[in-house]
Amino acid sequence: MNKVKFIKKTKAFLVMIKIHKAFGFLANLLIYTGYLLKMSKWIDRNKSVLHYNDFYNRNVLHKDREQLYAAFASDYQFGNRQITYLEFGVGHGNSLRWWVENNLHPDSSFWGFDTFEGLPEKYGNYDAGKFSLDGNFPDIQDDRIKFIKGLFQHTLLKVLPEIHFEDPLIIHIDSDLYSAALFTLGILYPYLKPGDYIIFDEFVVPGHEFKAFEDFTRSFYLDLEPVGAINNYLQMIFRVRHGAHTN
Repeated sequence: MNKVKFIKKTKAFLVMIKIHKAFGFLANLLIYTGYLLKMSKWIDRNKSVLHYNDFYNRNVLHKDREQLYAAFASDYQFGNRQITYLEFGVGHGNSLRWWVENNLHPDSSFWGFDTFEGLPEKYGNYDAGKFSLDGNFPDIQDDRIKFIKGLFQHTLLKVLPEIHFEDPLIIHIDSDLYSAALFTLGILYPYLKPGDYIIFDEFVVPGHEFKAFEDFTRSFYLDLEPVGAINNYLQMIFRVRHGAHTN
């Protein structure tokens, strides 16, 4: 019996004896562990190329992500450039507020996507509904902002024709959830071009944003250059080197 036939027979046998009944409880743990190993390997392979990196940081503060934004915006001169900024997972609007206050171009556009009613599903120790704003938008006064309320899966496709993808694009993935991050990245892939940027806000969560990053880049063959990290890789910024619009 050759190797291929052996593998096929073994898989069929394991299904026949209902292996899930004995080991099904390990499924999520094994998936998590697998992506944790992939993440550790990815970080070790890419740490030397980052322009900005605070690893190892013993005092992780989520608000320090603004230091990464500031370094990034300064290095790539985003303060006065006309940009399109898409944020998925607005919450109280802290990061969106930072970008609005630090990009002064009058024709820049800012989009804030969120349910504004909390997480649609459980996320780690957080139950569905956590981070709710009771349906209200954060109080950020700037006419360049458009808030889009609802699940990304229900809203993003509808507004795509209104988004200025020809401008330098910054996509901020702060949705926490694997399902939301992967959907968003997959839908936006055709619009990505060299020189666009993607920010992850919870990159080192193996079963969610890192898993979405790994599955997305492997499925779409997208070449992303890591340029900066803070809070022990919790927040990551990538530059698109080759996108759907690469000649």
